[in-house]
Amino acid sequence: MDHLQQSRLNLLTSHALDRAALVRLDEENLGQRIMSENARFIGVHHLQIAIDEENSSAHPALLTRSEAQQRFGYCEPWVYLGREDSKDYFAVLLDNARPHQTRGFAGLRALAATVDGAKATLLAYARAMAAWHQRHLYCSRCGAQTVSQHGGHVRACTHASCGEQHYPRTDPAIIVLVEKGERALFGRKPEWPAHRYSTLAGFVEPGESAEQALVREVMEETGVEVLSAHYHSSQPWPFPGSLMLGYSAQAGSEEITLNDQELEHAFWLDRDEITSRMQQGLFVLPPPISISFRLIEDWFDRHSTIPLRKLRENTGATHF
Repeated sequence: MDHLQQSRLNLLTSHALDRAALVRLDEENLGQRIMSENARFIGVHHLQIAIDEENSSAHPALLTRSEAQQRFGYCEPWVYLGREDSKDYFAVLLDNARPHQTRGFAGLRALAATVDGAKATLLAYARAMAAWHQRHLYCSRCGAQTVSQHGGHVRACTHASCGEQHYPRTDPAIIVLVEKGERALFGRKPEWPAHRYSTLAGFVEPGESAEQALVREVMEETGVEVLSAHYHSSQPWPFPGSLMLGYSAQAGSEEITLNDQELEHAFWLDRDEITSRMQQGLFVLPPPISISFRLIEDWFDRHSTIPLRKLRENTGATHF
């Protein structure tokens, strides 16, 4: 399986959406699309997604223009997300026009687990763009207000002597499953749910390659030396705007020292130990929407008679 196929298996990475980048430059075309009966609107309020109020379970609301106006009172400011299945999708940015409310909205982590991959990708895209707009209401160069342009994919400074254009950015981060022999390295942050463990991760710093960041982060967090690393796949992670670059790595040492205190615990486990701990409720996996789960799953299933997802179901550890 090549890297493209690997990445497409990660949730939030569907290739079904046509982002229609050239359409963003055509205001007349955009105006026609947003008025069309085929336009669908996703409300985003304080990074929460509007849900279908008539559905007993949380399900994202993909509203027509009239439905969006009836519910929100307006359909702007908005971001053009693209086209899929003959429909044009827009994110409606609700944050600056109403008090913070939770009723009628739900988090992306919960919603992504209830919809198909294409819709999960669409919701993640909407949330990421909303987060970027929130952080760039003012020009980072001169401090003047900015305005949305090009279908919401540019924020332009309004100061005549500046005119800086700001584009959406994503922060690269590495995430790695470190192996040595039949064991893999897992860490736990203090703020996570009880018994939750995951792979190691960290942001790529300026002037650093992804592979250099991988070696540095593993050493900083656990004191373990990395000898080699192999790219696995990537996943956008809009919490608020990262790109996770997934790797597997081989360790040259086993001794663990929690150097930077980012982790409260780290240890090596083999597959049998993971199975035993999961059955006892002492090892909780990261959510399946994450690339960290994919990295663990690919490693675990390589030499296990029981697939990790089946083991997760059997132990009842299916919460997110």
